[in-house]
Parts: sequence; C-alpha cells; structure tokens
Amino acid sequence: MPAQQHFSSRPSPAALPLLAWPGLFLIAALLLCLGTWEPTALTGKDEFFLGLRTPMEMMARQEWWVPFLDGAPRIRKPPLLYWLTRLSYETFGISLFSARLVTVLFGAGLVTATVGIGRRLLGDNGIALFAGGLLLTFLGLNTESRRLMLDIPVAALSTLAFWAFLTWRESPRARWLGLAALLLGAGFLLKGPIVALVCGGGMLGLMAIHRFPWHELFKRWPAVLGSLLLILVIALPWFVLVRQLHPEAAALAYADEMEARQLAHFSLDMIPGLLQIALPWSFVALALVWQNRKTIWQQTGEDRLLLVWLLATCLPFLLVRTFERYLVGSLVPLALLLAWQMRNLEQLPTWPARLGMGISLVLGGLLAAFAWRFDLGGWYFWLPTALYLAWAWSRGRQRLHWLAAPLLYWIALLWGVFPALGVNAIPPQALELGKTRQIAMYDGPQPALLPILSGRPLQHWPRVEATQARQLMAADGLIFTDRDDLPRLQRQLAEAGLAAQVEGGYRTLASAGSGLRFARKGATLDDWKRAWNTRNLDPLLTHIVWLKLVPAQTVAPPP
Repeated sequence: MPAQQHFSSRPSPAALPLLAWPGLFLIAALLLCLGTWEPTALTGKDEFFLGLRTPMEMMARQEWWVPFLDGAPRIRKPPLLYWLTRLSYETFGISLFSARLVTVLFGAGLVTATVGIGRRLLGDNGIALFAGGLLLTFLGLNTESRRLMLDIPVAALSTLAFWAFLTWRESPRARWLGLAALLLGAGFLLKGPIVALVCGGGMLGLMAIHRFPWHELFKRWPAVLGSLLLILVIALPWFVLVRQLHPEAAALAYADEMEARQLAHFSLDMIPGLLQIALPWSFVALALVWQNRKTIWQQTGEDRLLLVWLLATCLPFLLVRTFERYLVGSLVPLALLLAWQMRNLEQLPTWPARLGMGISLVLGGLLAAFAWRFDLGGWYFWLPTALYLAWAWSRGRQRLHWLAAPLLYWIALLWGVFPALGVNAIPPQALELGKTRQIAMYDGPQPALLPILSGRPLQHWPRVEATQARQLMAADGLIFTDRDDLPRLQRQLAEAGLAAQVEGGYRTLASAGSGLRFARKGATLDDWKRAWNTRNLDPLLTHIVWLKLVPAQTVAPPP
C-alpha cells in the first residue's frame, strides 16, 4: 500500500467553494465583535489591568521585544498577545475595539478551523458546518472572544495546528507539517506548552481508533525533525533573550507562575467550569454521551475519537487551579461530538435541552431583572431573545432555530443588557483627568478602564514608594483609589512624609476580578436586599476618589 494511503482517514467530502472559507471567517468575526467597543461591556482584571495596559506601556517606552508594565518586565506570560495588540493599536489607534479585535479574529479562526477539522474527521460538509455553528452558540466562545485574554488565541492556534496535521496526513507534504509546527511555535509564544493540549488531544483521539499510524512518523523523520526544530526556533529565542536581559525577573516570574497554577493540586473546578462555558448545550452533550455510551467505546468510530479528544483537553485541568476560560479549547471537540450525535434531531432527548435553556434564561434573566429594577435600561433586549430561545428549544425545531436562538440570546446579553448596567462607567471629568494629568491608580486598581479610555497606560501602585510619590507630587499628578482603601493609602503616604487631599470622586459599579463581580468590595447580602428593596444602588456602588499629593505638614489632622 502506498505510504499516502496509510495516512488517509476517510473519503474527503466535496470541497467547499473557495469563497466559503473567508465568508465563514468574516461572518464569525462580525458576530463575535458586536459590543466589543462598549466601555461598560464584560471585562475582567486580567484584561483591564494586564492585557490592555501592557502594549500601551510598550509603545510609550518604544519597547518591542520585552513587554513592560509599571516600569518592570512583564514576563510571566510570553509576549505574542502583547505584540499583536500593540500592532493593532498602531494600526487602528488605541481603543477597546482595536484591542479586542485581536481575540475576535482568533475566535473566528477557531470556528473556521473547527469546520475544516469536521470535514476531514467526519467526512460531511453539513455536519462540519453545523459544528462550527454550534461552537458559535457556546457561552464561553461568546464571552472570551469579546475580551483581550490569552485563552481564545491559544485554543485557535492549537486547533489550527491540528487541522494542518490532518491535512498533512491526507497529503503528506512537508509544508503542512511545517505549518502545524509554525502554529504550535506561535502558540508557545502566547502561553507556553499549554498550546499542545487541543492538538495533542486530537492526535490521541486518532490513536484511540487506530486512524493515526504513529509509526509512519519514523518513516518521515526528516519532515518531523524539521518541524520540531522549527518549533524550537520560533519559541525558544525570546525566553533565552529574557533570561539574559532580566535574569532575576525571569526566575521570579517562573516561580510565581508555578505557585499560581498549583500543579498537582486536585480540584473539581473543571466540571462546573465546562458546564458553564458550554451553555446552553452542556446537558445535551452529557445526555447524548450517556445515551450512546455503548457505541462510543467501540473499537473504531467517530464517537470514540471525539470523546477521547474531549477528555484529553479537559481532564488535565483536574490537577491544576482552573478558571472556566481555560477550557475553551474543549469546546472544539464538544461541538464536533454534538454535531455528530445530532445527525438526527428526532432522537435528541428534550429534558437536557430544556435544562440548559432554563439555566441560560435564568442567568440572563437575573441581569435583565437587575437592569429593570434600577431603571438602567437594556433589559428589553433580553425579553424577545429569551422568548425566541424558549420557543426554539421547548420542542423540536429546525436546526437553524436551534443555532440562531442561543446566538442571538448571547449577543443580546453581551451587547445590550450587560453594558446597560454601567459597570466601570467613568464620568467625563475623571476621563479628562486621565488624558491630561499624570495618574497613579492605587492598589485596586480603579478606575478599571481609565487607561484604555484615556489612551495611556497610567501607573499602578500596589503600595506607596517614597520616590515614586514625590515624583508624582512634583508633576502635579493625582492618585485614584477606592475610598475604602484610603486609610491604608494615607498611612503609607505618611511613612513617606506625604499626605493626600481629596479633590473629587464618583460612585459606580466596578469590576472586581471576574466580570460578574461588580458590587463594591465587602458588599453583604443585606446590602443587596437594601438596594433591591429601595431601588437604590448606593449600597452596591464603589466610591472612587482622586487625590492630590502634598507635604504631610500642610494637611491638618482630622478633628
């Protein structure tokens, strides 16, 4: 048998029209970008504190190779996302949209790669396109593609690498394996070795049903060796350069990252995380796997391949500290498994679909009720899309409705309802100060989006350093802080021989870590009840103040 036949998996379906691929990519990008420009849209600390600010400071320092943040090398993560974001800033200007466009495009690439993989693994264009549509309806893809975070880009590059590997198996030309190596090397420059997870999981799935004759790799060792060397050439030079330029910072960053990940620490956080990001399909997937549990573990078959791939991408997270966004790569095999199992919608169990729909409606309904109760607007975007989702999922409908209903629902929540809440809203006076004065954000950091909206990285002080403080005072600069942190700030300023005078402030809902934590720090259940009963947000608002530094003796002690 010719060598090429060893690598073939199944008859390929008829080729999609050439224009279908860019069309699919552009449609996915358009749907995922909606609302990314909203200053009160969903965000998180990793985005507003790290991702958005670091490329701006690189630009201010005229630094390309080593990312900097607050005057120090930012090397806990590799630099590719910062490089790409800076390139977008330089091309389109500094804005939320130009920053988040980076992850939107990776999200669209993830959808397109899923369709390409589906064609080759499942041999059916219709099922492959349905899998891409399913991926677009997952909550996790919709939230993470609209934020400048690492997880969507890493998943996209790893999935694209697996697509290139599959192409190489069907047509074993060195350029396809080289493309897979190029994509994995680029992914390593995004988040390190985790980039191998989706691609490696797919390869394990192929091995599980004997569609990956790994021994053929030895027959093609020149191409394999060349690809491995290409990965090293792409990935290693930056790490070597950083270790030479900043050895102490590199060692500290490595230690901090190991501590943060808590390797070998068993946790079940992965399970609710995957159920959350796979809404509204989570329980449909569980039911289908259980319903077909006997056929899935046959010696060969697409069911087994996709299930092994899914498990390989999520089970490792049982041994590390996990946030749900880490699991977005698992949505690719999950979407393909769902599409393959849902070839006949008549066999689809109804109660899991209704359960997933119900949880999604409750999640959005809570946000809409909050907006309605406090007269914030936006809740009316939830109502028609919720009715459509309930109509489409309450009984068997056409596939178009099953895809369109959750997609429109998530868009309504992320573009209509959530931005209307006013989380992280900044009044014009404070925004003008961010554009014209030297600013330091103490601890928090708040205001969360002042740097990106003012187009300047601004400083962040985890604590007061006397030299920095005196420089800020000499420049007639200001400190922004949460009013609750003011006593601690004043104590640290006093140690430096300085004091601070409050010059202004405002109250707002403010992000604290994750996107849905927007009540003030320390808000209790009683605060929530009081706010709800009085229809007054004051108990939940964060009070942000700005202060001017002065010598300590010029400020009279409080009575």
